[in-house]
Amino acid sequence: MQLKMYRPADLPIPDYPVPEGFTIREMREGEESCWAYCCLGEFAREVSPAAYNGAMATDPGVRMCDVFYACIDDRPVATCTARTDDTGAPFLHYVACNPEARGHGITYPLISKVLQRHAEFGRYGCTLTTDDPRLPAIRIYIKMGFLPVLCEGDPDVRERWGRVIAHYGMKRIRCLNDDYSPAAEDITAIEENA
Repeated sequence: MQLKMYRPADLPIPDYPVPEGFTIREMREGEESCWAYCCLGEFAREVSPAAYNGAMATDPGVRMCDVFYACIDDRPVATCTARTDDTGAPFLHYVACNPEARGHGITYPLISKVLQRHAEFGRYGCTLTTDDPRLPAIRIYIKMGFLPVLCEGDPDVRERWGRVIAHYGMKRIRCLNDDYSPAAEDITAIEENA
């Protein structure tokens, strides 16, 4: 089961500058294989050039104009999507950065762009799901105001989050219930040798 995070609706959308040498733009027709290039090395599974068609093109919550690319010389190297879930609620989807673009801070303005797109349509607050091993991504999400969600169907969710925050030297983090209300107790760090 994936970890879930939510960014509260009342948080202002941060405005990160786009790093020098990069631009951010919407996906264009015919650039579906570029999406796979952006995802290389990002997920546990390999992403084929045709993967966009299976993962995104058939998703009713994804419009091509809501798929954003970070580019070097207009060549896509990172991506994320302003998806809506089945209820029309905002969702941060498929955040990926090709190894050649990592370490430049491009993910922050890219995620901000998605949050701004959602806001253009009156959609505030934002959900995402991620995998435990994606520690660099989780760190970015936490810095951008996303909070852990305690999913009811996951009996190990507190322990999983406790190990994630321990990785960053955090002692505790605020968290939310499955309905996004504040949880009664924060998540506390769980050291690996515990």
